[in-house]
Amino acid sequence: MTAAEEDTPWLRLARISRNDEENKRLWNGYQKYLLRPDIDEYQRQMENPKFADIVDLSDAEIHSIQTKIPDLPKELSGLAEELRDLSIVSDEPGAIALTEGIAEIKTFPELNGYYFAFCVVIAHTRFKSPLFLHFAQFAGGLSVNECVFEQEIMADGANFGPFARFCKCHFIGSTFFSNTKFETVDFDQAKFKDICAFDNAKFAGRAFFTDSIFTNSANFKNVEFHDVTSFDLAEASSAAVPISFKDAKFCKHPPRFFGRALHENTDWTGVTLPNAKAQAALSQASLEDDKCADDTDLITWEPLDPQSLLEDDKRAYEQLRIKCGALGKVEDEHMFFRKAMELTGRLSPWYTAPPIGFIALCQIMATAIGGRLLGWGGYGPCGAYFTRFISWPETSCICAWTGSSFCAAQWACLLRIFLPSLGFIGGFPVIFWPIPRL
Repeated sequence: MTAAEEDTPWLRLARISRNDEENKRLWNGYQKYLLRPDIDEYQRQMENPKFADIVDLSDAEIHSIQTKIPDLPKELSGLAEELRDLSIVSDEPGAIALTEGIAEIKTFPELNGYYFAFCVVIAHTRFKSPLFLHFAQFAGGLSVNECVFEQEIMADGANFGPFARFCKCHFIGSTFFSNTKFETVDFDQAKFKDICAFDNAKFAGRAFFTDSIFTNSANFKNVEFHDVTSFDLAEASSAAVPISFKDAKFCKHPPRFFGRALHENTDWTGVTLPNAKAQAALSQASLEDDKCADDTDLITWEPLDPQSLLEDDKRAYEQLRIKCGALGKVEDEHMFFRKAMELTGRLSPWYTAPPIGFIALCQIMATAIGGRLLGWGGYGPCGAYFTRFISWPETSCICAWTGSSFCAAQWACLLRIFLPSLGFIGGFPVIFWPIPRL
């Protein structure tokens, strides 16, 4: 038995037997026993099939456990005030402090398949051994604050319940959250020194990687983001690293990368971005949900104005367009440009919709081979004619532009459609030789 297990009854309960399955049965059954006085909470958790499958311990088994671990709590209390101070919960029946008063854990028990009926708190602790949380269930949420993980974290198929916090944590080893489900998750100021993988994960709520530092690489392949996702960085103090969003799906909002540099190997292949019309409807629905939220929510947020959300989304698209353009990623630049123009149409007065729609249509056509041929054989000569004899009749030479030179203002964009460059069509510059003045 390690010093950590000696000091913390919860960890001792996790290793009361040498058989892992028996330990899991005793741990889960003990939590079911602790929930008995709270009928409402007990019935709520019974709706989770994972919890319903847990074998309920008898009074005799509980007495046997109490004999082996005399100071094992018989009821949950003592952490409510601390949690309120951390703004994690308001009125919780209790919480599990797995590392209360512990500075270092050399060997942490494997918690694969464990069910945590209550909020779990781990703070100011250094883990010197790997942490295994495969298919673990955190029905009350998880709060990990200012911890250091020297070895890898493996949490394949885990469910982190209503919230998960990994604030100011240092992940020295590899981090794997593949096939994991999050509601609201916060990796604020976390540091990932090795590879970080969230493949096939689902973020049902807001996901914050604000001011997090990725040193190696990050994978978000086939991930579903159902709310605001932030990778904002207040100070660009770290080098850009490859991030993969291959086949990722952003259901409501685009990812926000304000202040964070993109690596040239950032992969947007097959990414799904929200439709502008549906985006506006979902923003309004999110506002209504925030207004109707219960005061006892684990994490509360100030309601956001739908118009402000759309403005932020438009700015997010524009930032991504600029960053991709600077890296020479033409296709990605065009993708984010089209999305920004769609939102511009939603946010602008009705009479600006036709020109904005026309610009967006040209951008859509630009992705097809026919659009490129049309740019060379159709728009180019027309643009040359209008530019030479109507727009700039005093000029004797017509130069080519690139797509990145397009102005954000919708009327300027409309005018420049008729200029000869049309380099944004397919990403190919169109060059015209001087036309003699008539």
